[in-house]
This record gives sequence, C-alpha cells and structure tokens, in this order.
Amino acid sequence: MKIPIRRTIIVNGSEWDFGRSIHDAALIGDTVVVTFLPDDGEPSILALDLGRNVLWSDLDLAHFSRDDDHLVMYSIAGEEPLSFYLDVGYIARVDVKTGALIEMQFVK
Repeated sequence: MKIPIRRTIIVNGSEWDFGRSIHDAALIGDTVVVTFLPDDGEPSILALDLGRNVLWSDLDLAHFSRDDDHLVMYSIAGEEPLSFYLDVGYIARVDVKTGALIEMQFVK
C-alpha cells in the first residue's frame, strides 16, 4: 500500500502549502512545527508563528548538524520541549519558540 505524502496542512481553518513533502506537523500553543522529508539544501524542520513567519529552522541551529551526523528521524509529541532523534544516538530536546537546545541525551 502506498502512503500518501502531504504537501499542505490545515491551520486554524486555513490551508498552508509548503510545496514539499511533509513528514509530520503539530500546532503547539501558537507555534506550528513542521518536519519534512529530507531534501538537499532545504530545512528538515520549520517552526512558524500563526502569521506564517519562520521562527527557526534546523538549518539555523548548530545542534542540528548538517554533516554525516544529520537528523534522520523526528518526533513531535505536541508538547514542550520538542524531541528530535539524531542518528548519532542522541535525543535533542529543544524549545518550541526558539529552537534553543534544552538538553542532549545519549540513548544508544
């Protein structure tokens, strides 16, 4: 069975078209967090306010490495802080509004 890939989400009744394949999305308070299927040169994570202004992306933050130890899987639980699983065996917990690293935990 083929799983449909979304390119849009509905936020408070309005359709937001990102023009790329969305992996997951969540509305947490007044922040929209969207993760995308990997695409070279493009962010894998975007956090936006309800006015569609980008608050942060993984490309802006050093704790989301862009080399061989890149982000490979994400988890949006709809709660703060956000947890992102990195392929180096760590979970990064980040602030929803700023993307600031709160904690890095080794899990392997």
